[in-house]
Formats: sequence, C-alpha cells, structure tokens
Amino acid sequence: MADFEYSKLSETYDEFEFPIVRLTVDGKELSKEENLMITGLDVDLTSGYEASVATVTLAGSYNADSKSFDVEKTKKYMLLGSSIVIATGYGNVSREIFRGFIARVHFIIPPSIEDEIPSVEVTAMDAKGLMMANRHSKRLKAKFYSDAVKEVLETNTFLSQKDETGNDFTVLNITDTPDKQEGQGESGTTDRRVEMVEESDYEFIVKAAKKFNFEFFIVGGNLYFIEAKKNTTPLIVLSPGCGVGALDIGYDISGIVRSVEVRNINMEDGKFLGNTKKTTTKISLGNKAKPLVEKQSLVYIDPTAKSKDDAGYRAQYLMDTIDYRFGSVSASFTGLPEVVPGRFVTLSGFGEPLDNDFYLRRVRHMIGNESYRIQIEGVANSIKQ
Repeated sequence: MADFEYSKLSETYDEFEFPIVRLTVDGKELSKEENLMITGLDVDLTSGYEASVATVTLAGSYNADSKSFDVEKTKKYMLLGSSIVIATGYGNVSREIFRGFIARVHFIIPPSIEDEIPSVEVTAMDAKGLMMANRHSKRLKAKFYSDAVKEVLETNTFLSQKDETGNDFTVLNITDTPDKQEGQGESGTTDRRVEMVEESDYEFIVKAAKKFNFEFFIVGGNLYFIEAKKNTTPLIVLSPGCGVGALDIGYDISGIVRSVEVRNINMEDGKFLGNTKKTTTKISLGNKAKPLVEKQSLVYIDPTAKSKDDAGYRAQYLMDTIDYRFGSVSASFTGLPEVVPGRFVTLSGFGEPLDNDFYLRRVRHMIGNESYRIQIEGVANSIKQ
C-alpha cells in the first residue's frame, strides 16, 4: 500500500486545476495585494549529496515608463541570506516542498519587452549550500559518528534558527550509525572520539554517510541522515493515467558485479582484514545476462578500514551504489507536491519490465504558463518479479 493515491489527490486538488505557488520569505508571505506575480517556478530536489535548488521568477516590479525596477517593491522578497519557504498545490490547497536561503538574485530585462516581461529571478539553496564554505581540523566531543553529525549540524546558525511560530526551522532526523549501536554498552571513560581533518561540515557529513551507507539530504523542513533506502514502502503508484508526458525506462548490465570486497592491512599487527558483500538481485527476465556478470567482482582497498566491520560498511555502500546503476527512469507527470526524492515510487500499467519500483534520486517541480509538472529521475537495482 502506497502512502498516497493519485485518485484521492485528484479529489484533494480539485482535479489538478489552477496550480498555485505560495512564497514565504523571512516569515512574510507574498500576497496578491502587492501586485507581484510569480510567473515561473523551478524547484530541483535531490536525495543525493548535492544541495537542492529553487528558482522563483517574479514579475510586476518593472516600471515601463522609467525603464527601471522598483527595488523597494520587491526588496523584502529578494534579500540575500533570507530564509525562504515554497509550497505548491492547486486552488486553495498547497503543500510545502522546499525551504532554504536566498543565494542569488538576478534582474532581467529581455531583448524584447513586448514579447517577454522584465522580471526578478530569485534562486535559493537548501541548508547544504551553507555547509560547504567553512573548513575545520578539530576533535569533536562525540564518540560516535551519528552523534558527531548531530554535533556539527546543531552548531550551524541557519539550522538552529526558529520559524515565526517558535518551532525549529529545520528538523533533524538522524539515525544511529552502526558504530554507536555497537558501542552502546561502553561505560566509564574512553578515548573514542571523532575528528574533522581539514574538511568542511558538508564534507565531513558526506564522508560519514558514505562510510556507513547512509543518506544525507533535505526535504522541506526536514534534514535526513538515515540508512540508505531503508523505507521501501512506495510513496505513490504512478501510471499512464497520472498525466504522463514523457517516459524513459532502461536497464543496463555494464559495470554490474556480483560481489564487492573491501580490503586493508591492520597497521597494529600487520594482518589482513577484509569483508565481502554480494548481491542477490534479479537483473534479467531471461537467463542470458546472469552468466555474464556472475563472476564479476570488485576489490577495493580502503586504508580507513580499521576492522572487518568497517570494511563491511564500505563494501555495502559500494555494492548498493553499483546495484542501483542497473535500472533507471526519467519521466514527467502531473504536478504532485507529495512526490519528493528519497523515497520509492511504483510504476504500474506500462508493461513488463517497465513496471517496477524506482528509488527517486531527483524530483523537479515546474510551474509556468498555468501548468504544473513534475519530472522524476529514479533508479532500480533489479527487475520486479
């Protein structure tokens, strides 16, 4: 059972007529009385390690007589560094899809103002964009990586801010990493600590995510540092009746391996340590592909692996990365605010083997010319049986 049903969403959004965008900057929502119009929206959300980006196009501040922009009119919606929240929907019903900070502002006068309207283009990034510039070399107070990630995030000024109601602007969802689960029984003093070595907050958290096969991404007001692809419940079932506009589904066995082995040498005793992870996914409807990849393997030398468990975590991350190169989908559908990256969706009704579960890596919400569309990009590690 999926979290959302297209038919029920159609009822909620009055059959997807009259798309709307709600824009709130520093707690102030753009109102119709200000004579500013949102003529375009492009929100690129990702569950990858990069930052999500939103671009809002505002019209109505250009004076054709003086041939200049009335900056005072748009000032409170374009100040660099301001917090921004974007919700989309239809009619009077909307749902938040993005929050972050204003990173760029462009004032645009087109070559022909008869054909195009002069506008202000506001580009925002999620909180990851603020984590990339700093750089540290320090020993953290935390003994385990998940606690260290929380320690780093809680010291970030942007993430620690409150919204206009006094609640956290960004809610941290941090799952315990395996090193904490294993070390919960420790008592008394310990020299176990986690260090940052000449790296930004962003680089440190990404390193921790890759170490344990975790994901690090932001959706709306929620920041996630969680086990990769653990929630397999479909977000929604998408079919030809969901307003499909384009569809490209493919499967590719090049680069696929059946096992990944991570090796290292224990510097204390000079002994070999390693761990191997294997895949059991189905990669073909027939029996031709399996023999071609059955004996393919990857051996990876990881100098940071200090134990068999460490090697196992890295092997699982590499195996997962390779597995999900197998299947891919790129498609567009009717705009649905509920569809976000970091979850699985089920494609159904397109025929075998197109019908499958795909993990969403990227979702773009695009509104313009009274039209609202989403474009999804997803991956699969097998053909659905």
